Amino acid sequence: MKKQKPPISLIEDTLVPHQPFENATSRLEQCFAFSHSKREPICIAVVGESRTGKSRVLTEFSDAHPITRSEEGLHIPILCVTAPSKPTVKGLAETMLEGMQDQTLNSGTENYKTRRLVRLMKECGTLMILIDEFQHFVDKASDRVIYDAADWLKTLVDKLRCVLVVAGLPSSVGILTQNEQFQGRFYAPVHMPRFDWKIEAHRDEFIAILGAFHESMSRYFDLPKLDDRGMAFRCYCGSGGLIGYVTKFLRQVVWNAIDGGKETITLADLAAAQDQAIWAEEGRTDLLNPFSRSFRPTPNDQLLSAAHTIGKSVEPPPKSRRGATGRSKRMTSREALSAT
Repeated sequence: MKKQKPPISLIEDTLVPHQPFENATSRLEQCFAFSHSKREPICIAVVGESRTGKSRVLTEFSDAHPITRSEEGLHIPILCVTAPSKPTVKGLAETMLEGMQDQTLNSGTENYKTRRLVRLMKECGTLMILIDEFQHFVDKASDRVIYDAADWLKTLVDKLRCVLVVAGLPSSVGILTQNEQFQGRFYAPVHMPRFDWKIEAHRDEFIAILGAFHESMSRYFDLPKLDDRGMAFRCYCGSGGLIGYVTKFLRQVVWNAIDGGKETITLADLAAAQDQAIWAEEGRTDLLNPFSRSFRPTPNDQLLSAAHTIGKSVEPPPKSRRGATGRSKRMTSREALSAT
């Protein structure tokens, strides 16, 4: 029997909530629900390695509280933005004004943009700010916090008394620990870990996630059972336990099958998709393609250690800067917020 034609977005359309995902969304929902009764800002950080699902948490949560328009005007309950790569007060204000659908975000001074943002958020009933890629608030060259932007954000949140949720790499925790006032406003962070095959609960959940993806894909393709223990270990070795890498790999599998007009996906097809989807440092002999026929899907320390290096990069040492003067003492943006 001929199967249905698969959608290109098959993998993206398959949302598979798992325990860390549900924990994070539950914490955000609680903060949002109690945002009306707060006397001070509610701040929380979602922290994890790259590709652990932090951005998906923010996107799905924001989508659950969509922008609406009524006779009274635009209602934007949640402002969801991505931090600029090198955030300045002006750049951050413009990014947030764009998220508020402001048509004049490029006009006016830094102070004008700040006042306009505060007014728009009050008028649109914005209760929560979500900021992804929060690690951008740390200058990579000097490993120092960009204090002007961080102070501006702290003052903005104080002024609005809204909920602030930031998501970023573990390095972003330094933004909070280096700023005493910021740290005091934040609740304990929500961690989004990579799955660890050695931990039974992690392993079982990882296999269950693969089972959900297999159920979705099997409506369109005949393919090896992804949640079979041996196949699941192959997927783990190919992704390092990072959900983002699993979806990246499976997306490539689907694309290749659609391009080739295939209804059957073989182990060789999975091996080809792995080579195309997952970047590996040239010359490494410990990261074998786990879908090759020569690969033995039997867990051992060597394979698990190699898998844990997937998704990790070696950061260059910070560069010293001559004549650095430290953080700016100007508080013009704070004054603008206080005057609003």
